[in-house]
Amino acid sequence: MSPRTSARRGEGRSDRASGPATPALPSLPDRRRLREHAGLTRAQAAARLGVSAQTVRAWETGRARPRGRRLEAYALLLTELSTETGTARTEAETGDAARTTKAARTGKAARTGEAARGAEAAPAGDTARTAEAPRAAEPPPATPDIAHAPPAAGPLPLPGPPDAAFAALYAHAAPTLLRQAYLLTGRPRVALAAVLSGFRQAWERWPEVARDPDPEGWVRAVVHESALSPWRGFGGRGRRAAPADAGQAALAAALLRLRPPQRRVVLLYEGVGLDLPETAAEVEASTPAAARRLLHAREDLTTRLPELVDSPERLTTRLRAFLAEGEVPGRPTPPTPEVALADARLAGRARTGAALALTGILAATTLYALATTDSTPPPPPATEVDGTTVPAPGPPRPDTLKDRPPTRGPGTGAGRLVPLDG
Repeated sequence: MSPRTSARRGEGRSDRASGPATPALPSLPDRRRLREHAGLTRAQAAARLGVSAQTVRAWETGRARPRGRRLEAYALLLTELSTETGTARTEAETGDAARTTKAARTGKAARTGEAARGAEAAPAGDTARTAEAPRAAEPPPATPDIAHAPPAAGPLPLPGPPDAAFAALYAHAAPTLLRQAYLLTGRPRVALAAVLSGFRQAWERWPEVARDPDPEGWVRAVVHESALSPWRGFGGRGRRAAPADAGQAALAAALLRLRPPQRRVVLLYEGVGLDLPETAAEVEASTPAAARRLLHAREDLTTRLPELVDSPERLTTRLRAFLAEGEVPGRPTPPTPEVALADARLAGRARTGAALALTGILAATTLYALATTDSTPPPPPATEVDGTTVPAPGPPRPDTLKDRPPTRGPGTGAGRLVPLDG
């Protein structure tokens, strides 16, 4: 037996001992996109997996993660859907390429015939000048629609240590998230509180955030939910303020007149640059529902902003310009990454201390209740004998000094008193 063969057998034993590899799942937007491209609803996918539709929705939005056999079944289903989608796409592209090639050949043959007939009909001098003439300039490529252009920056790569990774994520995303929260609420102080709350939750669940394909998207979802929660703005912190720039003030006022779900969809699709399935996944709605919200929001914004009637792409331009360089009124600048990290740690410790204190209070209250509660069973009910109610015998009483017979006095000796015969 050669050393190489023994080494291979040793590697096989170590792999079997370490257990089977965990199936890899696509990213969260890809899971939903694969299911929708295959024409499956959540209920149909759940029926194939043997789970509920709410479970499939939680897997697609990242609220939960499948484990064990469910993870293997879900990964196998997504692989099948990806294969079917890729096959259909390849067939479509092949058909399009064949049709394009046939049309090009037909057009080329027609142009060649026309050129030959023109050369036969034209004089020799004209033929020479035609050959020497420069080719016509090709038209420039079409500019992509800015409303559907993806964002320029991709997911932020995070360094290894948690402190450095948190600081990098905070420094990169906090200013933009502050402007997004302001456009959702119109309240500068509420927006700042929502951003800090989002990063506190990110630090509490940092391993999950660090492994997420889009850490900034994870924090963004939490910040948006915190900003739109109904209890935000109490205690005098909910005063609205408009930007100093007239255009930015009009844009913010028009957005605030929309309903919160429509406002969030417009901000994600037009401002952040997510596509429609990703937007629907982040707001936890179906793709048709997100599309309807976007259409209604565009109609309302076009009514309130007349300049969008002729050029609807201005909405995307103005939103992205505000998210990049817009100034929030009151200048509630986010604290430094070091201060934000210290605040997140302090909030976690305070929450842990409050939980321990509450647990101690509940334990002390329980012990006091047990110590002061009389555990003596109640007396049995009374009985009736020959029409007379006789109380039931109570529990046996302990032998006390009052119940014992006297040791001295009449009737305590060996004899007893006998009446005299008279």
